[in-house]
Amino acid sequence: MRKQPLFMIFISVMAVIALMAGCAGTQKASESSFKTPAVSLNRAEVPSYFGYWFYNNKVQPSLPEKAKPGNNGAPLIYAFVFDITNPNDFPVLMNNMKFTVALDGFDLNTVGSQDDTWVPAGKTTQLRVPCVLGPFEAFMSLGVVGGTQIQKMGKKPWDLIETWWTKAPDFSFPVEVREGSAVFKADGITKVAAFKAKYP
Repeated sequence: MRKQPLFMIFISVMAVIALMAGCAGTQKASESSFKTPAVSLNRAEVPSYFGYWFYNNKVQPSLPEKAKPGNNGAPLIYAFVFDITNPNDFPVLMNNMKFTVALDGFDLNTVGSQDDTWVPAGKTTQLRVPCVLGPFEAFMSLGVVGGTQIQKMGKKPWDLIETWWTKAPDFSFPVEVREGSAVFKADGITKVAAFKAKYP
């Protein structure tokens, strides 16, 4: 006869614990409680490598027959892996990230992600963002924003491009993430985190 009351007490205690845990898990964000999550670069990778080659629009491709001339070259592909840390007691949504990729201090491309990324309360989530660079596009960027700096270095744009494309897998020069921003949302409140990094 005593077993039944003990069992009921046990069930009641477990129900209270579950209720308390449920209440803690449904905490909502407010302007004062919403802490801005942190974004940091975990690593950069070259997931696929195509070497270094380029031909301009004066060269007629041999195959296929209907191919047209163009300023085409080997793509340089990077993948940037970010750690996104949520210091809050509630989940947050990151739905916009953008940043500029720089090689050897030269800004070459602005990329980002608009995928919905949920970060649980008190946890860290990783996000991989690809970036594709083309040699001709890099040449044009250097002409626009890096002409004076290149002259001071005593180099030509194609010299830098050749170095970047041939030595990219070794990470023998700095790869930077600049002017990064990430937009976080929770319960109708928005926070923006700024970030930058250099790898390695």
